[in-house]
Amino acid sequence: MGSGTVVEETLSKSYFKVHSEVCIELMKLVHRVSSVIPQIEAARPRSSAMLALSSLTCEIEKAKQLLHYCSESSKLYLALTSDAIARRCQRSRNLLERSLDVVRNSVPVLLAIEICHIVDELRNAKFILDPSEVEAGKVLRESLRPHLSITVPTETLDIGALKFAASKLHIMSRRAIVIEKRSIKNLLRKVGDGNPAKKERLKFLFYLLDKYGNSIVTEQQENAILSGDKTSEFQTSRSSNDAKADVVLPDKFKCPLSLRLMYDPVTIASGVTFERMWIQRWFDEGYDTCPKTKEKLSHQSLALDSFLKHEISKWCVEYGIRNIDPSRGAETLCSSESSMSINSLGSLAHGYGDSIYNPDPSNGKVLNDLSSNSIQSDDSDQRCETSTLRTLRSLALLPKLKELKWESQCDVVEDTKNYLDRDDQALGSATFENFLTLLVQFLVDAHDQGDLKAQRTGSQLLLTYVSKNRYEATCFDKGAFSLLISLLDSEVSEQVLATLEVLSAHENCRPEIAASGILGPIFKILGSQNRILQESALKILNNLSHDCYVCQHLIYLGCIPKMIPFLQSSLFTKLALTILKNLCNSEEASASIAETDKCIASVAEFLESASSEDQEYAVAILHSVCHEQIRYCKLVLEESFAVYPALINIKTNGSDKAKASASELLRLFQVIEHDGL
Repeated sequence: MGSGTVVEETLSKSYFKVHSEVCIELMKLVHRVSSVIPQIEAARPRSSAMLALSSLTCEIEKAKQLLHYCSESSKLYLALTSDAIARRCQRSRNLLERSLDVVRNSVPVLLAIEICHIVDELRNAKFILDPSEVEAGKVLRESLRPHLSITVPTETLDIGALKFAASKLHIMSRRAIVIEKRSIKNLLRKVGDGNPAKKERLKFLFYLLDKYGNSIVTEQQENAILSGDKTSEFQTSRSSNDAKADVVLPDKFKCPLSLRLMYDPVTIASGVTFERMWIQRWFDEGYDTCPKTKEKLSHQSLALDSFLKHEISKWCVEYGIRNIDPSRGAETLCSSESSMSINSLGSLAHGYGDSIYNPDPSNGKVLNDLSSNSIQSDDSDQRCETSTLRTLRSLALLPKLKELKWESQCDVVEDTKNYLDRDDQALGSATFENFLTLLVQFLVDAHDQGDLKAQRTGSQLLLTYVSKNRYEATCFDKGAFSLLISLLDSEVSEQVLATLEVLSAHENCRPEIAASGILGPIFKILGSQNRILQESALKILNNLSHDCYVCQHLIYLGCIPKMIPFLQSSLFTKLALTILKNLCNSEEASASIAETDKCIASVAEFLESASSEDQEYAVAILHSVCHEQIRYCKLVLEESFAVYPALINIKTNGSDKAKASASELLRLFQVIEHDGL
């Protein structure tokens, strides 16, 4: 705890380079929670709460590390990852709240009330990013994306975007440039080779500062003005967001014991009204007096004050206040096990289980000793605790999965899967950085060993993880995508495709999927006879086709000809049409559609479809093709004689978008006929 205190004192005086409002808010919460830990330790809570206390301590240290990171990191990179920083702050806040919720039921009532006040502060904390910093990050991301694409050279980067971001982040002097370059160098040393995407971005940012630093400095005055304007807007935004905090809680609605808004008001023998949970806890601890009047009570009966409860409800509705039942959330560790995140439990287990998992030559205990028998309890009354300990041990072993024997690996993966299946909220935060890659490697090993059960368990865990934890799914790197290729022809190909479908819906994952080499096997699946796999493959391609950079890869690999069979059959026509429509945003797609045999004719048939959406997509595709070159208009007319009457019908009866496209197509056709082309 000594080193943590030093870090806390240092951070309190630190200048946070970016996201200062967010960091200061998190720092206040860390100080508040840290202040109560000595009292919790002195109360000697029972074993279940000691586990949560261990988790609480770990989360405080992680929050301090995040604050330290924001105080010394690169301004440009912090702006680039604004959303991630805010999410990490929110995750820390949530984990601190959950751990305190578990602890409060194992300490004396007065300390429990103080903890509840801290929990209220955690719940009310807002992490609001500076709009100017968010804007700087957005501009940087948009400008960096072409550089990170395979097909676009670095010279196409808009240097103006770098100057704009630098002005918003106050990097406007030679000294600031030197400090920023030094910060990026420090980050590069720390990241190593474990995160190639982050390393590439940092190297490119350093290259830009090194090359264009002098140019940035020359425009400092203009950029400073822009930055100042945005700062005032941000302050106005914050003041309006805080207006709700001015609502004053009436004294009669407060519990005299906890001083919080009452949820279930009850009156005791002294005539004073309290929150049911807190006064019951007071009596349970052996007190026979009224906490407010100090008089000895003739009895300990609780009478519901229904009129006051009704008044409180009306007041909450009037002011938009959410009144939370204080008795919910942390009855026991067993009941709250599922509400704790993997990160929380994993940290807890890390401190709790070192003696269990670390190799110890003296007693023969090594990592490979994990088995279902070694973590079973002989006492049937301890089933809940045993289940919790098994979960903790499995989560602690996840980062060391490759060091275990195969049977133990399978046990750990199955325990983790069962844990996540029990609770939809279990993945509120990430496990550890390379969890996804490690899990995919487990699947590949299971495939190589022919272990079908392990393949199914691992693939179900992977699908559950990426489906429930959509933010962390974006951490899926190119190496993990490449490992998935070998599983597309395995017994779990259906689950693997379902996982890819979820991942392809993430904007950040699409370039990684395209660059991994997985598109070839997906195209191969389109030629199979398995309708379930075909549908998943088309949905993946549909998601990918929303990215203009990935579209170039799809067109180059021959995606358009592969859509023809689906246009000509009754299966998946809407998906095929949608993919073609999305691809038509590029000139190469229009040419490929026009020159692909039977493509124009197949699309034109949907002009007479009963579905207005199919009509709209078909008209949009043909309009995109004909708009590029006049000769494509002639191809459309030659390949489908029914185009004219169908377009006239759509112009009259179609949707607004379809009407506009149909009118333009008819105009182009009339120009061709008039000019005799």
